[in-house]
Amino acid sequence: MRHLLFVPLILFVALAQVATAPYFPLLGVTANPLLVLLVCWAMVRGPRETMILIPLAGAFKDLITTDPVGVSVLALLPIVALATIRERRPTESEFLPTLAVVAVASLSYDLLYMMVLTAVGDGPPWLQSPTRVLLPAALFNALLTPIFYLPVRWATTLSEMVRPSMRVPG
Repeated sequence: MRHLLFVPLILFVALAQVATAPYFPLLGVTANPLLVLLVCWAMVRGPRETMILIPLAGAFKDLITTDPVGVSVLALLPIVALATIRERRPTESEFLPTLAVVAVASLSYDLLYMMVLTAVGDGPPWLQSPTRVLLPAALFNALLTPIFYLPVRWATTLSEMVRPSMRVPG
């Protein structure tokens, strides 16, 4: 399984997000590099591999934070459905659809997160959230996309070039 090599990177990004992201806010919100990385992986490699990585990444993130366990997994799941845009090929470039999916995935992630936190009695102020959290977070995450997209794209291209042909001669 090729994507198992990707697991340490996901765990590192989740740990780095929890440990450092709160110290680097932009527009009053913190980045979600784990979400951006998983979206880039889904858009380049396909949603099928991402279905395996999302539960692992979300559960690990929840275990190292004080958030309810499972909320990150639930909030990351829309990435799989959103990444199906990859098969439709709306443009020649894969990067522009990736930017759009990062923005929409960021909105859905934050909305689902807010709903779960509200359900457990720790919800944010809903009237202020669209302008103070949802839209700035989507923009911030979209700005981070090239940092993760390019290495994932290059690694995928390199692995396809190095992988031996599976055809049988004759």
